[in-house]
Amino acid sequence: MLVTMKNFRNPNLQRMREILDEKYFYKPEYFSDRTQFITLGDEASDAVENALCFEVYSGVPFCLFVAVESDVPKKLREQALDYALSTETIGVVAFFSHDSEEFEVLRRRYRDSKFETINGVEYYFKGSSGGVLRLFEEDAEYQTSIAPQIVNLIPITNKLENIFFEIHSTMRDIDGLHPDAALEELCKLLYLKSYLEEQESILPIPGVTTSSFGTVEEYASCLRALYREAIDYDLRVFRLKIPEYERSRGVFDLPIFLSSAALVKAFQIIEEFSLTRSNTDLKGRAFQKVLSKSVRSGMGQYFTPVQVCQLMVEIAAPTSSELILDPFCGSGHFLSESLAYVRLSTPDHTKEYHEFAFGKLHGIEKSDRMTRIAMTDMRLNGDGHSNIRCTDALLDFRNYPDLKRESFDLVLTNPPFGSILGVEAFTSLAKFTLAEGRKKVPLEIVGLERAIEFLRPGGRIAIVLPESIFTAESSKYVREWLLSKLAIRIVVDLPNDTFAPFGANVRSGILFGRKLRPGEEVLDNQKVCMIRIDSLGYDASGRETKVSEVAEAIKSAKKFLQKEGW
Repeated sequence: MLVTMKNFRNPNLQRMREILDEKYFYKPEYFSDRTQFITLGDEASDAVENALCFEVYSGVPFCLFVAVESDVPKKLREQALDYALSTETIGVVAFFSHDSEEFEVLRRRYRDSKFETINGVEYYFKGSSGGVLRLFEEDAEYQTSIAPQIVNLIPITNKLENIFFEIHSTMRDIDGLHPDAALEELCKLLYLKSYLEEQESILPIPGVTTSSFGTVEEYASCLRALYREAIDYDLRVFRLKIPEYERSRGVFDLPIFLSSAALVKAFQIIEEFSLTRSNTDLKGRAFQKVLSKSVRSGMGQYFTPVQVCQLMVEIAAPTSSELILDPFCGSGHFLSESLAYVRLSTPDHTKEYHEFAFGKLHGIEKSDRMTRIAMTDMRLNGDGHSNIRCTDALLDFRNYPDLKRESFDLVLTNPPFGSILGVEAFTSLAKFTLAEGRKKVPLEIVGLERAIEFLRPGGRIAIVLPESIFTAESSKYVREWLLSKLAIRIVVDLPNDTFAPFGANVRSGILFGRKLRPGEEVLDNQKVCMIRIDSLGYDASGRETKVSEVAEAIKSAKKFLQKEGW
């Protein structure tokens, strides 16, 4: 129910509204029909309104004010907080005592849905364009309302390549987040920013910049609401195109957990820049800087060093006509590197490139957190994000609505090392030849078998594997099985410290091969290229070194393939 100042039936509410106007500058003309009056507590038929919500736009409240005579009844307090929590956007609940004419103000913690007491009501400003929103300034002076200004967004340049890192640091500084938690929130923010630019014409509110809002809570609530609209839009579009899209890709369904102060400050950093008009490679590098920092803080098991990704993609040489899969895609860097590689030979304005970017790059990732990261990386690199599935790559194929055996031309992957799958694990997974008759099997072994199952006959694979598969007597059966499935073309021996900066010390190598066609056998005299790399260009701590043998290894591998073929 919407009412005006003239027909208040509750003198406590009337006085509260006057105080908000006189002291905190919540002027009636700012809101007109953006003030919703409600009744909390008493459900009697003759109950009158005792609370109001200010809205960013229709249906999106950003604060709840409740008026009482003196002390706040417990039941009323609980109902007010429950009302706020029933929305994704109300960040502040304030109780006004008519007797003392004071406000008790509670701010919502979005990460755990609890409330904490703060100093007072936030003043409502409509400042100049680009002005900084101010919290709790006792010497505030009333500022005249101005219309939101049209902002011409500018591309991110080389000088501003650290902008994602700055946002990430801001989230950590204000909310005290661990780097990986801040990375998740950064992904949500970039997802929102992309939506605001791509769907500008259908937004319910124009000018999502600082000058459009009067308080931090109003700005933050608008961002939270538009983020929800971005999620709903994404689901509406892609679930019509992709079977069970919501189940396997709907990983952005969680709300933004940042505090309102952190959310607004973070978005202010990027509000004037355009993601869609920025250089793709530049955006990718900027995101990788943040990702690398977070990886070193505990997410290393999901990460393949950039140098290794580039080496594998360069040697595998994907083309725009090929279907590509990473069944253990982690942060999705094999896919984004493949996209960058194809872009060198296929202009990004062509239909051929568009079909490749949006339809031929596929990933599977079990962790919903890493799926969000992979989708963000892909979107920044030119898209393909809708083809990242949040599911287990080791399930029976009947669990995948849109994945079939022998579908892909190229598999690029680094399956997780170190996990041992026992009998219990295989009760929920597919049946694997390499696990038959064995009580325990390393995950990377069945990961290898699954990767080859996805590959069509004649398709190519590049896969990172622990050294034990290449040399250990216990893995002899794996090598024998491999020779019945693949024509092994190249084996690259990686340095001992390849994964050391990311928390792992397993010596490993890369296997390149071609899946045999039906009836094909490997010739006894078929050559295999063996390459040893002693330096990838960084040391065990992750610091760059002057020596890198990656380029020479790529050159040697390509020379071999040109002569001997796949």
